[in-house]
Amino acid sequence: MNSSKGNQEEIEFPYVYSKGSVSVKIYRTPTNGCESFTLSYYQDGSRKRPTFPTFKQALSEAETVALKLGSASGDVLTLSSADRASYLRSKELSVELGLPLEVIVAQAVALKRVLGKTPPMVAAEYYKKMNPTEPRPKLVRIVIDEMLLAKRGDGLSDGYLKHLSSDLKQFKRVFSRNIGSITGAEIDTWLRGLAVSGRTRNNLRCSVNTLFAYAKAQKYLGKDHDELAAVGRAKDRGGEIEIFTPSELTEILVHARKGIMPFLLVGSFAGVRHIEIQRMAWSDVRLEDDLIEIRARNAKTASRRTVPVLPNLKEWLAKYWDEGGRVCEYSNVGSVLEDLIKEINEARRLAWAQKHGVSDEQLAKNEAKAKRAAKARGKGQRVEVPPGAKTAQIEGWTPFAWKHNALRHSFISYRVAQTQNVAQVALEAGNSPRLVFSNYRELVRTADAEKWFSITSEAVEAIKTEREKAAAEKIVPLHAAAA
Repeated sequence: MNSSKGNQEEIEFPYVYSKGSVSVKIYRTPTNGCESFTLSYYQDGSRKRPTFPTFKQALSEAETVALKLGSASGDVLTLSSADRASYLRSKELSVELGLPLEVIVAQAVALKRVLGKTPPMVAAEYYKKMNPTEPRPKLVRIVIDEMLLAKRGDGLSDGYLKHLSSDLKQFKRVFSRNIGSITGAEIDTWLRGLAVSGRTRNNLRCSVNTLFAYAKAQKYLGKDHDELAAVGRAKDRGGEIEIFTPSELTEILVHARKGIMPFLLVGSFAGVRHIEIQRMAWSDVRLEDDLIEIRARNAKTASRRTVPVLPNLKEWLAKYWDEGGRVCEYSNVGSVLEDLIKEINEARRLAWAQKHGVSDEQLAKNEAKAKRAAKARGKGQRVEVPPGAKTAQIEGWTPFAWKHNALRHSFISYRVAQTQNVAQVALEAGNSPRLVFSNYRELVRTADAEKWFSITSEAVEAIKTEREKAAAEKIVPLHAAAA
């Protein structure tokens, strides 16, 4: 009840000050002979008991409290003892998150809807295991060594491991720090700064991607690490399938050294990959069974396959087959092929000179002119020319150039035209039928395929004999007239 603020002796205690639905009690609580007045009210679930020396002060505070509790800003809620204890404990725990209690509850409800019956803690522990927030730091060179050792243990081929090791050796030469600190922009700058073809640049990028995938698996990088997404792929202008014509292959075999012949023959008439031929032993060539065995340890794909020995190849290999040793006796095939290309171009040039009656003196002048032209262009504008063909542009004859992976590409192309069976050729070549179908179907005519697989040692020997006779008589060899 409200009463007058006159003489305190006339006021009944406890005095109740009411405003709307809010009531505040004032008690007279003398202490040690001194007047004292205590307010009593509830706010935020707890009882408040402030004390004042005079009734006037106590009444003034009661008016303020009643006004506050009765306004819209007052949070008036009646809680049971258990609810109050739960609320206070929840408030205490929420301090660590720095979020309002209602936000925490809303997130918990949303989480429950997503997880269903899966306990949130189980889901959180699994996520933490798969996505460490702090990956273990690891130097690039250590990750590379670990990965190569692991892949060797997985049984991957020596050729693949050698290629991967070579690519990553270049990478660690530039990036010698923690793998997690390397950005995609840095990798992109490094790749663009290399004086390599688009194909080589993409191969390097692929090797680095293999390294980063391994680092993710070992928790050296987070699962969401995507720095390589910022590294663009180079446009590979050399990606089109190139093949040799039957006449070009005949020219190659006419000029090839004896030691490189098995390499050229197995590549041309069996489509075996270069690296696989270099690993192959003569014991893998089973002429009695008309097949070549590509063992898993020698195969690029690390899986065994057999390739048929076609009639013309069998006739060829019978001349070179040996009890022991390797099919290819050269470790540096590239160097031998350069010499072969040079010899072919020198023969083409000689044939051109004989046909047009060009003297040795004029040939020497042309060579000097070509050197001056190359020097004038400077290093930055040098034009790549095949070995033995520096004067071809000046003199007007067509040089011979090696085509990328053309022995294998030629075999697949001509074999598809011959058999009309993509699945069969894919099995023989160790490729997917999809790749063979998309890249090699209808690339050559059936008539050309018949010419390709009809190139025999007798035909090549006949051309060699004709060539030697023509050289002795200083006339143009018939097979070189097209040059």
